[in-house]
Amino acid sequence: MIFTVESPTKAYVQSFDTVDIDTLTKSLSYTNTAAQHMMKRHYNNHWLKNKNRASWEAKLNELKANVHNCLLFQDGDKYFIRPGSLKYLEIPDSSVTNNIKYPVPKKVPWAKPLPFELYDYQQKSLELLIEERHGSVELCTGAGKSAIILKACRETGFRTAIIAPSQSIFNELLEKFEYHLGKGNVGALGDGKRRIGKRFTICIADSLCNLKPGSEEFNFFAGLDMICADESHTWGAETLETICHGVFANVPYRFFFSGTQTRGDGAEKLLQSIIAKTVYTLTTKDAIAGGYICNHDFTIVDIESSNPNYNSADILEMKRIHFLRNRNIAAFIAKLANATATTSGKQTLVLVEELGQIAMLIPLLTVPFAYAHSESSKAKLELIGLEKVDKADSVEKFNKNEVKVLIGTSCIATGTNIYPTHHTCNWVGGASEIRTKQGAVGRSVRLSNQNPWKDKCVPKEISHIWDFNVFDCYPLQKHLEDRILYYRDSGTEIKRIKLR
Repeated sequence: MIFTVESPTKAYVQSFDTVDIDTLTKSLSYTNTAAQHMMKRHYNNHWLKNKNRASWEAKLNELKANVHNCLLFQDGDKYFIRPGSLKYLEIPDSSVTNNIKYPVPKKVPWAKPLPFELYDYQQKSLELLIEERHGSVELCTGAGKSAIILKACRETGFRTAIIAPSQSIFNELLEKFEYHLGKGNVGALGDGKRRIGKRFTICIADSLCNLKPGSEEFNFFAGLDMICADESHTWGAETLETICHGVFANVPYRFFFSGTQTRGDGAEKLLQSIIAKTVYTLTTKDAIAGGYICNHDFTIVDIESSNPNYNSADILEMKRIHFLRNRNIAAFIAKLANATATTSGKQTLVLVEELGQIAMLIPLLTVPFAYAHSESSKAKLELIGLEKVDKADSVEKFNKNEVKVLIGTSCIATGTNIYPTHHTCNWVGGASEIRTKQGAVGRSVRLSNQNPWKDKCVPKEISHIWDFNVFDCYPLQKHLEDRILYYRDSGTEIKRIKLR
C-alpha cells in the first residue's frame, strides 16, 4: 500500500486491493470499553425502560454506535486513515508522500528567559518533535513538560494554541507564558477569559469543543500553525477527536505531551491516531536515576473495613463503602499526618475521590490543613460541612508550609506543582493507571529545591507514598494488584505493613 498525506488529518490509501482494506480495517478497529460500560448500565436501567421505552431504545442505540469503532474512513470512493496511525501500522517512509505545506520556524525573543538550561532529555525531546512535526513525547510526571512547551513556542515562533485539559493546568501555563514570552504575546480561552488574536493562546480543551464553525474564534484557531497539547492522555476520547480533527484539522505542527501516552478506555488506537509517533520516552525509574525527580517509595497498609458486613454485587459500591468511606483508613491517615507534622515538621498530601472523605478526615486532624475541590454548589457543600475554596490558594498554602496537610480531589491530581510531599496518601483506590501514576506518584516527585518557598519547608530527600489494602474485602484485591503494577514501574521499593 501507498499513502498520500493531503492534510494533517487525512492520509489517503493508494494502490490497494480488498485484502489491504481488510487488513487496515482489522488493524484500526477498537472497542471503547467506557462506552461499552455506559451501554451496559443503560441497558439495566429498567426504570427508564418501563417509563419511556422509545427514549430508552434511542439512547441505547446511540451508546451502541460508540462501542465498536474503526479508524479507516471513506471519502466518496476513496479510503483514508489518520496520518498519526501510519507509524503504528509500521508503514515505511518510502511508502508515504506528504503534501502538507509546513511554515518555517522563526525564533521570537524571550520577555524573561528560562532561569535554567533544559536537561538533555528535554532538549532532545524538543529537537525530535520539531524534526517530526507531528509527534508526541512520554515524559514521567515531574520531568518538566511545560518548559519544553515554552521552548518549542519560542524556538519556532509559530502562531500556537497550547491546550490544557483542566483549569489548574490552564492557569499555570498562562502564568508561565505571560512571564517568559510577554503578556502582549499571550491570549487565553477558558476560565472566563477570552483573548484571541495573539501569537500564543492558552486554552482549555472543553472551551474549544464549544466553538461554532464560522465564528471568529473558530476561524482564528483553525488558521494557526501549531498546537501543543498538554497531558493529552487525560482528555476524553470524544474531546480529543472533536478538537484535533475539527477546529485544528488543518494545523500542520502537532505536538502532544504526557506522562503516560495510554488510555484506560480501550481507545488507545484513537489516541495513537492523533498523537502520532512517540519520539522520546523518559520513565520514572530513569528520571530518578538522572536526578530529575525525587526518589520515592511505597507502603501498602493492610487494614480492615469499618463496615465489614456490607456486601453488594456492584464493585463500585463496594469500593465506595469499604475503601472511600472506610473510617479506619481515615484514622490511619490522620495519625500519620498529625505525628509527622508534630515530630519533624513534615507535610502530608491526601488524595481523595469524594468530598465526603474530606469531611470525614478534617475532624481527626490536629495540625493546620487546607483542602481543594472543584465543587461550586453551595448547597452541596453546606450539606457536608465544607466551604468553596480557591484551589490555587490551598496549594500555595501547602507549598509555603502554612498548612501541614493538603487534602485534594482530582482537581489537583494532574499537572499541579505540589512540592513538600514528604508523605502522600492515595485514598482514591481503583485500578486507573492514569490516576495512580499521574495522581499519587506524579504529585509526590517534584524536587523540593524547585519550590519557590523551599526555605519555609523541611527538605524532602524521599517521598513516601501510602496505599491501602482492605484485606477483608476480596473484590477490591484486583484494583490493588493493578495499582501495585503501576507502582512497580518506578523501580522503587514497595513495602507491606499490617495494622493490628
